[in-house]
Amino acid sequence: MSTPERIKLSVLLIKLVVAIVLLVIGRYMGKKVKWLALATSILSLGFFIAYIPTLQAGLNTPFDLDYLPLLGIRLSLNIDWLSFPFLLTEEFVTIFAMIYALDYLKNDNHNHVFYALLLVFSAGMSGTTMANDIFLFYFFWELMLIASTLLLVNWGETEKRTAIALKYFIITHLGSLLVLIAFILIYAQSGVDNFSSLQAAVQMMPERLPLIGALFLLGFGVKMALVPFHIWLPDTHSEAPMPVTIMLAAAMLSMGTYGILRFPMSFLTMQQMAIFSLPMMIGGVVSELYGAIIALVETDIKRIIAYSSVSQMGYILFGLGTLTFSGVVGATLHVIYHAIVKALLFCCVGWIIKATGKRDIQTIGGLGKTMPFLSVCMMLGALAIAGVPTLALFNSEWLIFSSGFQTPYLSLAILEVLGSLLTVAYILRFVGKCFFAPGKSSTLNPVPPSMKIATASLSVLTVVTGLFPEPLFNYVVNELPFILGGGWVR
Repeated sequence: MSTPERIKLSVLLIKLVVAIVLLVIGRYMGKKVKWLALATSILSLGFFIAYIPTLQAGLNTPFDLDYLPLLGIRLSLNIDWLSFPFLLTEEFVTIFAMIYALDYLKNDNHNHVFYALLLVFSAGMSGTTMANDIFLFYFFWELMLIASTLLLVNWGETEKRTAIALKYFIITHLGSLLVLIAFILIYAQSGVDNFSSLQAAVQMMPERLPLIGALFLLGFGVKMALVPFHIWLPDTHSEAPMPVTIMLAAAMLSMGTYGILRFPMSFLTMQQMAIFSLPMMIGGVVSELYGAIIALVETDIKRIIAYSSVSQMGYILFGLGTLTFSGVVGATLHVIYHAIVKALLFCCVGWIIKATGKRDIQTIGGLGKTMPFLSVCMMLGALAIAGVPTLALFNSEWLIFSSGFQTPYLSLAILEVLGSLLTVAYILRFVGKCFFAPGKSSTLNPVPPSMKIATASLSVLTVVTGLFPEPLFNYVVNELPFILGGGWVR
């Protein structure tokens, strides 16, 4: 095994190995558990960064292992430029979630299980983006669902956690089954499960291409929480402990986008994918408008930001649906920027809840005077989600909006741009009510340093990635040869 292969495998395996260690002996490690989990996440990111030169040199090769050769099944892992933005997002989000969690949990005998499941959840997302065959992809896809469900069941914030976890599991698993059906249809035709072989197999069954494409889009649309499949998201994000909410909103939602890019948009040509262009653009606009409208009338501050995710996923689907250079690049960049800003917003929400003990926007006010540092962080997040220039999300929104005007559907493009005004409306309502409206003076609870550090770091990242978009842009455009045969309308 070569050194690059060892580095690549370490990105995934270190989290799984440490998770097992925590489950076995974590109860005897006390407070060292959380620091080990954080160190593991940082080390995993370090291995990923160490692999980038291999990618840049074009020397990356899949790691293959015979599993069931008579059935054509080979376990294969790889990191390529298509998986790069999503793996990068997941690795960073995991670290911020771990930092936020340092002082979030009360010390008890089950904390080691919590951190072990966070690592498994993260490993599930990493494995999903690194898988190079159907078997491993679906294994890790389900692993992240199982780990996140267990976190919700055991550490949910109310007595409704079991019912909400069941709803989350059933709905998202239904989406997984649609993806599985598409996989089975392709495997039955080809007899192999490696991604490089599947593309040729799909082209051998032109009569089934519309069905396979639709199954993929619907299945991954559930994971993205697009309307009308979004019904699992508000309750889940509202119920989950904040570190888990951060990972759900900032990282796991992006897995649906990755699935769309990895499968229908890499297996099908531009002409074959064109039949889905208009439905995707319409679905994107509907999700954008619906999520923003509900966020505008919602009173629970955690659910407001949750519905914001539904709206933001609409931006991404719209960009992908345009089938243009700027649309696909903008949508992928939006995944990264959304992860940063959404993690920041949920950190701010968690800070508010911890300090005030309140979640109803009608009962919170005057925080601008009593919590000035939080006010600055929240304002940065609010301005970023609203698409203000020089902050994260402006660059990706610009590309997505412009892509709509490169299609024949100008009315949808105009509606997409005008719909962004609703984003401005709900986030200004949030900031105005919580920070600048008169509020009753009350004693604020102390907020742990770890929560402040995570929030401040994400605030800085929101500014830096907005001011200097070129590095991310240059990395993201490397995915284009994998998509639709590289045929782009600029």
